[in-house]
Amino acid sequence: MGLFWSPIVFCVILLQSRLSGLALSDAAILVGPLMGIELFVCLSIWFPCRTFSTDRFRLPQLLLRHVLTAALMTAVWLLLGVLYSEILSDLSGNPAWRERYDQAFPLLLATGLFLYFMFSLIYYMVLALEKSRQLEQKALEKLLSARSAELSSLRASIHPHFLFNSLTSLSTLMRKSPELAQEIILQLAGFLRYSLNYGKKGWVGVRDELDHIEDYLGIEKMRLGERLHYKFSIEPDTLEEMLPPFTLLPLVENAVKHGFQQSLEPGQLTMSIKKTPMSLVIEVENPFERAFQTKQREGYGLAGLKKRLMNAYKGEAGLAVDKNEGSFKVTLRLPLKESMDDLP
Repeated sequence: MGLFWSPIVFCVILLQSRLSGLALSDAAILVGPLMGIELFVCLSIWFPCRTFSTDRFRLPQLLLRHVLTAALMTAVWLLLGVLYSEILSDLSGNPAWRERYDQAFPLLLATGLFLYFMFSLIYYMVLALEKSRQLEQKALEKLLSARSAELSSLRASIHPHFLFNSLTSLSTLMRKSPELAQEIILQLAGFLRYSLNYGKKGWVGVRDELDHIEDYLGIEKMRLGERLHYKFSIEPDTLEEMLPPFTLLPLVENAVKHGFQQSLEPGQLTMSIKKTPMSLVIEVENPFERAFQTKQREGYGLAGLKKRLMNAYKGEAGLAVDKNEGSFKVTLRLPLKESMDDLP
């Protein structure tokens, strides 16, 4: 603050010396201490600026309040200047100090008013920046809350019907093949454990997502039998890449729901994950019968996933649906996590 204030004090002293013809040292004795008091006056302007909020008062009301406050604070400062000049006269035995103060009065009056409104403008800029940061923080908190709600909604929409179907199938399987039922129970436990351990994280590895998908498909294969076959083509260097949790599950669940549950014919679900210099490319493809062609489309699961990914990747993620004669393919293009750090 001293570096900012010192040039102002020097300019006022220099002006007073030029206007009154006083020596620079005498002008400094007369004006210097008063400018020290003015510094505390200017710092205290912060409080009326916070009180006279631009949100609470219209511009004419705001200006009127500041004009009155400026007049009051400057008047108090100038009265202190009178007292100071009297003390100088008494201590030095030279009554000329009082006359010199009278000569400096117009300059000091203009200086006090100018500094009041200059500091007011600075403080209002600071308050505007503070308000902007608060709004950004609230917007970020709302965004994080919305993402958390979307993820919780996704988990809640998956688990009830999936658990119901799985437990119903297990009750039958336990009588026919207890060993297979035990294996399915372990896969179901792994599926649920992933939801508990990774659902609250912002980013997870591709390897973890694939383990989660394999548990899901193992359970679904118990219900669908030979109708469901699946094949993964995963490039090894993609396994450690990061992506939001529950990215792969909506793709696979959508494929199982529309490509296998509605068909009596066997088919194969394929998933490929590869990496380009700038992105992670995920493709999930499933067959479907012509009779059900109009029913498979980008439904709630894919739409919700697309929204989550656009938020997570700041609008840089891409989701494309390609429907051919006998297949339905979804392609995700996600920026690599290290490139996300460079996004604004």
